[in-house]
This record gives sequence, structure tokens and C-alpha cells, in this order.
Amino acid sequence: MKKFMIGTAATVLILTIVFSIQQGLLFSTTLPYDDEQTGLDTQITIHLSHVVAENTPKGQAATKFAELVEQKTNGQVKVHVYPNASLYNDENEFKALQDGKVEMIIPTYSKMTSYVPDWQVLDLPYLFHTDDEVHEVLTGPIGEQLLDELQPFNVKGLGFWHNGFKQLTAEQPIHTFEDLQGLRIRTMPSKTLEKQFSLAGATPVPISFSEVFTDLETHAIDAQENTASNIYSKGFYKVQKNMTVTNHGILGYSVLMNEKFWEQLSPKIQKQLMEAMKETTEWQFKQAVLLNADDLRKLQQEDDFVIYTMTDKERQRWQEQLAPVYDFYRANVKQPHLLADIQQIIAP
Repeated sequence: MKKFMIGTAATVLILTIVFSIQQGLLFSTTLPYDDEQTGLDTQITIHLSHVVAENTPKGQAATKFAELVEQKTNGQVKVHVYPNASLYNDENEFKALQDGKVEMIIPTYSKMTSYVPDWQVLDLPYLFHTDDEVHEVLTGPIGEQLLDELQPFNVKGLGFWHNGFKQLTAEQPIHTFEDLQGLRIRTMPSKTLEKQFSLAGATPVPISFSEVFTDLETHAIDAQENTASNIYSKGFYKVQKNMTVTNHGILGYSVLMNEKFWEQLSPKIQKQLMEAMKETTEWQFKQAVLLNADDLRKLQQEDDFVIYTMTDKERQRWQEQLAPVYDFYRANVKQPHLLADIQQIIAP
């Protein structure tokens, strides 16, 4: 019996030693370096929500920004991008940002005019004529001034991104200004945008971007305005067979962050984020022009989709017909001088 107990104890001891060696418990060893694990205790996560497809100017820029942030912070900050309204749509994303439910959003600046009426200046028809003009205004002092107006909402404005010039799609051809009369046209909730279509005798219908395809398909609306990249990526051309190249306005975005979250970041991280934002913005403006041109070519190749390009004379007439929108803008904002300031910057 004594020999059995000794043998059993010896067996247990041997098994314990073997297990300890296998698990690295008996001898102290240095684990190999794993850069995936470094800084996890201080890693910062940013959830970025937006409402369009990944292959659009906004979608591609969001991905680019996430990549640059990871590079510039050496992995300390991770940006998780949620496209296609997978977290929030354009009806509730701003409230979610203010409440801290998400750290970043990229709404259209037209959508923001209900909070910051002065931003309606960017919705004025035929104010801008080239992408370079848009870049000069939005990345300069005017852009900074517009972003500063977000302070009362506890939101930090990081910058503006560009999508391109808007065109019209409809169930029926639109060749003249009078062709808009009687149409139900989807617009973003901007008083200035609503006014421009009301002048044409159309009915502006402000609805969420995520609902546009369905409402076009079910004929709840007759027409909509958008860039070539959005028309192609969202498949609007599949349910609307006519497009008119009007270039009547611009579509763009404000890149916003929850201010409380921003203030909790170290000055070093804030600097790195702004460097990533500036680099992304420069890349994004160029990419938006290329992507819209490429998607316009794709739309032109669609067999059952007709694209009409306005003449300079027709465009001039539209501009004259929409001139009262400018008076409407001046009468309904606190800083109407912004319009004159922009016109002075982009004057030939």
C-alpha cells in the first residue's frame, strides 16, 4: 500500500511538472513581441456613421480617413466606418451624435440647415460653376466660419467634403424649366432647396436619402436631384429613365465629431486627427471629380437610360428663373453677407 501511494504521488508530481512546462508556468520566459497587442489598454475607438454607399465620394473618403488615422496614430486610434445608414439614417444621425451614441457622422450640409440656417448659402442654385471654386470656399476662411457656427450644438466641425454637382432624374424628360411644373421632387430639408422647386411650380418632398429608391420605384415621387455618383451607386437609374445634366447646385458634406469626445482627446491625438482630415479632404475633392465623371460614363452606357445635357442658353434661362431664391435666402438668414463674401472669392 505504501509503495502504491508513493508511486501515485510521483506520477502526480511528474504530470504537474510536465503541465507547468507546457503552460510556461515553471520557468519564466519572455513572450515574443506582438504589435497587435500593444496599446490596447489605451486604444481609442471612433464609430463613424454615414448614409451612402462605400463606393461614393463620401464612402471612399470615410475609408481613407480611417486608414490615415490608424497610420498617423500608430494604431492607437481605430475608426470603424458604418456606411449605408447601417447605424443611423440622415433623420436621426445628428441627434445620435449629440447624445454621444456615435462619435462621428458626415451629414450633407443641406441637412444641417435646419440647425444652422446660414449654411443655406451652399444650396443656392448656380452659385458655384467649378469644383475648384467649391474647394476654395469650403477649405478656406468661409468654411472655417461655417463650422464655427456648430459650437452651440456641442459639435466639433472637422471639415467639409465635396460630392459634386447635382443633376435631375425623372420619369419624364426634363428639357425646359417649365417641365418641372407639377412634379413631386425629392429634396433635402433645406428651405432654400424647397424654394427653388416651388418657383418652378413643383412640389418639394423632403424625405430621407435611404427612402429615395423605394419612393421612386413606387412613384411616390416623380423626380429627384443628385450627383452622378449617387444616381449610379444607389441605382436610381433603374427606376427613373431620364436624367438632365443641369449642374444647378452642389452636394457636399460636413464632417462632424461629438465635442465632448473631442475634448477628451489629448492635444497630440487631436493634431493627428486634423492632419488625417486635411490629407483626406485634399484627396477626396480630387476623387469626387474623378468618380462622378466615371459614373456619368457608366450611366451613358445604360441602354434604357436617356441623358439630356442642357445648352448654355438653357442653363442661363434656368439661372434667371431661379434668381428669386437669392432674395429668399437673404431674407431668412442672420448673416446674408456670406453670399457676397463667397461671390467675391470666386469672382473671375
